[in-house]
Amino acid sequence: MQDLDWAPLLQRWQGHVFAPGERGEIGVGKQLAAAGRPLPTSALWLRARSESDVRRALEFLARHEQGFAVRSGGHCFADLSSHAEVVLDLSELRRMELNLQGLRAGPGVGASEASAFLTSRGRLLPTGGCPGVALGGLSLVGGFGLLGRRHGLVCEQVQALRVALPGGDLVEASANHHADLFWALRGAGAGQFGVVTELLFDTQPAQALNVVHARWPWDCAAAVIEAWQALAPAADPRVNLELALSAGDDPEDADEGPPQIELFGVVLADAEAVPALLAPWRRALGSLAEALCEWRLPAAAAASYLCGRLDRRCEPAWQPSQPYREHGYQFTKSGFFAQRLPASAIAELLAHFAADRRYAQHRELEFIPWGGAYTGACTGAETPTSGKRPQADCAFSHRDAQFMVRHTAVVGARSSAELRAHARRWAQASRATVATAGNGRVYQGYADLELPQWAQAYYGADLPRLRALKSRHDPWMLMHHAQALTPSFQDLPTR
Repeated sequence: MQDLDWAPLLQRWQGHVFAPGERGEIGVGKQLAAAGRPLPTSALWLRARSESDVRRALEFLARHEQGFAVRSGGHCFADLSSHAEVVLDLSELRRMELNLQGLRAGPGVGASEASAFLTSRGRLLPTGGCPGVALGGLSLVGGFGLLGRRHGLVCEQVQALRVALPGGDLVEASANHHADLFWALRGAGAGQFGVVTELLFDTQPAQALNVVHARWPWDCAAAVIEAWQALAPAADPRVNLELALSAGDDPEDADEGPPQIELFGVVLADAEAVPALLAPWRRALGSLAEALCEWRLPAAAAASYLCGRLDRRCEPAWQPSQPYREHGYQFTKSGFFAQRLPASAIAELLAHFAADRRYAQHRELEFIPWGGAYTGACTGAETPTSGKRPQADCAFSHRDAQFMVRHTAVVGARSSAELRAHARRWAQASRATVATAGNGRVYQGYADLELPQWAQAYYGADLPRLRALKSRHDPWMLMHHAQALTPSFQDLPTR
């Protein structure tokens, strides 16, 4: 790296090149860093302005066998897109176009940007609930959100991708061209096989919906979880309701400090159909159903809610401002479950959640329902832009789960090393309380550096096929990070 002459690349570079000292000023850092340590300072940060920039970079890096990380929005929970001597930043590739084929978007487009662009044209793209997450990362790890049980994963909306391969060759991957690469990129493509410079998505008609919300005191948590796991995964695909258990960062605050439990989500149906769809929930919750609130949102407001610009009670959500001058620390664990949690596991989970709380430490558990279109079944959703159903054959193997649980602890930028260590231990132990009831699988979008068998946990039976594709497209592992797939040795070419 130190002896490499970068001039031949930089003389033709259209974007910006950032020196290490500029990172805090330009906001290439993150709001929350993982692993309890500050983000590293890369020796060279290349922000591409065009597809030509990306190709030039890959040609140069391949020629000199220089490894790199690729970053679109920078929201990786394990900071895999930020730990490299060279970072290729795609955040300025944000062009969008809607035509009869669908939405063409650059990898740097944020979920809220895409939502606003499409809503003004009467369309909608299923995304997650974090407005700043970029489509480039979200679409390559799977991607789920409040439309998912009805319309499927975000990666299943992808109909084609333009990909610059290590070495600089540019291809378009689809079901009919480079089909193996198309399969792998949608679910296992983040920083693995090539750099995606454009995505083509199917979209759905924008529509009104009902938002559902309820909040209960902590002593109701066990009963609510029991009712939720009996209902949510098997509910009509038009109903997507999550649970969130939260504990504020000041245990002594009378309003925000006590742990609480919330139910939130959507019913995607005409107003007259909503009561029947919620009737099973009201029966199961009994007297607790008195806390249920509903709002009917027109299409534009619904889109804002779905991408996280409105909060769980349909108020404008707080959004962090960039550039990030400093970052806090987030510790996240997750797991899939193919069966209900037994009462003993729920009790242990809740006891651990409320115990040994520390000032300036925020905790959250999220229960996310699976089933519906996540199983790969067609749900009779509205006709997408192209008139075709989204492609379901992709490298996302978590199809047989009933739900996922996410365990998160967050501490601030000025937290002590001891507080960060405590938050990490809490997240580890929280996951351990229910791990034996899980199926051993973990969502690759919630990357976890502490997983001993991470590849199997993320990709399952797809792993051999993915390793063979790594051998074909990046055998020298130029695209490399702590959880990069390794090539199959028997498939390695000679050089």
